Amino acid sequence: MSTTNTRPDKLAPALSQGPRPTNADTTHEEGIMTTHAPARPAARPIPSAFTGAGKLWLSTFRSHILNPWNMAFALAVPMFMYAMFGMTDIARTTQTGCGNVAGATIVMMTTYGVILVGGSLGATLSVERTTGISRMYGLTPIQPWVILVVRLTALVALSAFITLITFSFGLATGAQMTPGAWVASAAVVIALSALGALIGLACGYTIKGENAYSASALVMVMGGFASGMFIPLEAMPPFISHIAPYTPLYGAVKAVYAVAGTNPMPTAAWINIGAWALIMAGIAWWGASHDTGR
Repeated sequence: MSTTNTRPDKLAPALSQGPRPTNADTTHEEGIMTTHAPARPAARPIPSAFTGAGKLWLSTFRSHILNPWNMAFALAVPMFMYAMFGMTDIARTTQTGCGNVAGATIVMMTTYGVILVGGSLGATLSVERTTGISRMYGLTPIQPWVILVVRLTALVALSAFITLITFSFGLATGAQMTPGAWVASAAVVIALSALGALIGLACGYTIKGENAYSASALVMVMGGFASGMFIPLEAMPPFISHIAPYTPLYGAVKAVYAVAGTNPMPTAAWINIGAWALIMAGIAWWGASHDTGR
């Protein structure tokens, strides 16, 4: 049995070559090798809940304003109905508290037009849910309530554009109101457009397919007649007057009468607007949360 001894002169070249490269972070100090654990990567910042909200807002606004059929419907319906009821000699000569009947008519018909625009939002959402686009939002940091707010504000901005056009048409065809009444009416119409958008959101998030738009249109058309938007409640059967305060558009009609005429805003109208807005917002929020579940 033999023992092999390494000669010092053979170790010298190996030591002169320095330490062998290793994957770990090593340190050589006085012949002692120490290994350091690799540093952990820095934690990524948590994305904001509003990430992508601006792009979604712009996409929603452009998809509606660049849709010729949607804009034609939103503008043609109120203008045509105003031409039927407001462009008459009686409407131009009959005065109200803030102007003539023609002015009050264009405000009322514009309110109906911007509320109808909200129904188109329901159709857009139903298409997204059918194609699966809405579920892709669940893979992004944006939250369901942010999606609702973004779509709602986009529709309100679109309603402001529609209000500007229809009011200009009314001014050019004999509608008269005081400057303060025009400004107040525009603010009320734009604010009421949020109610139509909430109705569209509620229908779009709970009903799939083309039935979403049909459902929202049904609510708005029946609500418009039952609330006295087209025909005064006094000229309709008595039972309509009893159910009118519970319809979705009753508060909207009373709000227009208050700013474009001399009728005060009743307490029931304020309750009607608040209650229906909360109901529709709750339905829309529940549908958005369920539809984009992660």
